[in-house]
Amino acid sequence: MIKTIYTLKNFILNKNKLAKSFSLSYVVIGVLGAVFLDKLITIFFKNNDITQQGPLTFAILFVLSTGLILYFMVNHMQKVIKNIDKAYKELKRKDKDRLAPYEFALDNSVDAIYWFTLDARIVYINNAACNMLGYTKDEMLDMFLEEMDPNFDRNSAQECMLEIKNTKNWTLETTQRKKDGNIINIEVSGHGFIYGGQDYICAFGRDTTPRLEYRNKITNMNQKLQKSVDEKEILLKEIHHRVKNNMEIISSLLTMQYRRVEDDEVKYILKQSRSRINTMALVHEFLYLGENLAYINLEDYIEKLVDDIKELYISNKTHLEVDLNIDKLIFSTNRCIQVGMVLHELCVNALKYAFKENKENLLCIHIKKSKENIHLKIRDNGDGLKNLDSLYKTDSIGMQLIHSIVEDQLDGTIEFKNNKGLECNIFFPVKED
Repeated sequence: MIKTIYTLKNFILNKNKLAKSFSLSYVVIGVLGAVFLDKLITIFFKNNDITQQGPLTFAILFVLSTGLILYFMVNHMQKVIKNIDKAYKELKRKDKDRLAPYEFALDNSVDAIYWFTLDARIVYINNAACNMLGYTKDEMLDMFLEEMDPNFDRNSAQECMLEIKNTKNWTLETTQRKKDGNIINIEVSGHGFIYGGQDYICAFGRDTTPRLEYRNKITNMNQKLQKSVDEKEILLKEIHHRVKNNMEIISSLLTMQYRRVEDDEVKYILKQSRSRINTMALVHEFLYLGENLAYINLEDYIEKLVDDIKELYISNKTHLEVDLNIDKLIFSTNRCIQVGMVLHELCVNALKYAFKENKENLLCIHIKKSKENIHLKIRDNGDGLKNLDSLYKTDSIGMQLIHSIVEDQLDGTIEFKNNKGLECNIFFPVKED
């Protein structure tokens, strides 16, 4: 700023108009003085004897005339200098007022601001940089980069200045040494610029030590949380594994009981109970083997469920083609068990009543998702059912279980109809309560 003001002052004092003004004033005053002196001498010698008073009188007149000329010239010069000084002070005041906001912004910036020459010498520093490093401005001015940044030496500091000058949006993460010897982490950005015909580097530095400490703290917390989550996932997997194993034990007990009884009806009941337990155990198996401990891919689950039902209920002589058309749906554990139990009962009924040996049997399972509802449709190609009302009013445990799950747990509706076999349509909300 001071350099700018001196430059402007010199510019004013060195203007050609000022030299011309002085020259013209000198010529005009000199000519007028000479003419006046000539007239005065002529008049004097007309009325006086030159032999008696000439030299002394001439000297007196010369001194008076030149003194008068000098008075006018110096007086004019004083006025000009006074006007110049006034203009300089006004310009200085205006320049100071104009630069005040910029100086305020620089000194009160959160970031440290440095001006370097290309030899990495500091020529300007703001308050933030002084406060950050613990130096005064006088101590930091003319300091070199390597004196505050231990990562540089004399050669690498100058190379860094050239790199900043030639690189757009230059940034660097480095460290700086405070006056008390402590090392802090700094994030620096820099730009090159030209001022007064000379190259400079303007660098902005920000102390990232608190941010790095906070980031490390968050990282440590995340690692601990992740460790805790991993431990809980292992625990949950173990729980699902144990639940599945316990259900398999129950299923094995039912199988042992199945082999001991001779009554066909009791055998079927035991077989059906074992199948229902396997349906629920399958959910826990998917949770145990899967990556997500809360949700299950419905299509994979139903595909495995149908295979297990076929293996349990279909003989080798019965051919069954299954048409699965299921949208990509991710269900929670509870909903998966609910849908799985409904499908189990409907599939078992189809296998029991609709399908026969030496026939092309077809089982269609379609699950489609709309904006608000999920539509589950299961259809067989059997003979259908004449009295569909019997499916709504029955003492069958299976049908009671279907109605209970659909209406009370899924908050849905169920409808049966004959469509080249028996077709069941179930609608329930997408949003799970």
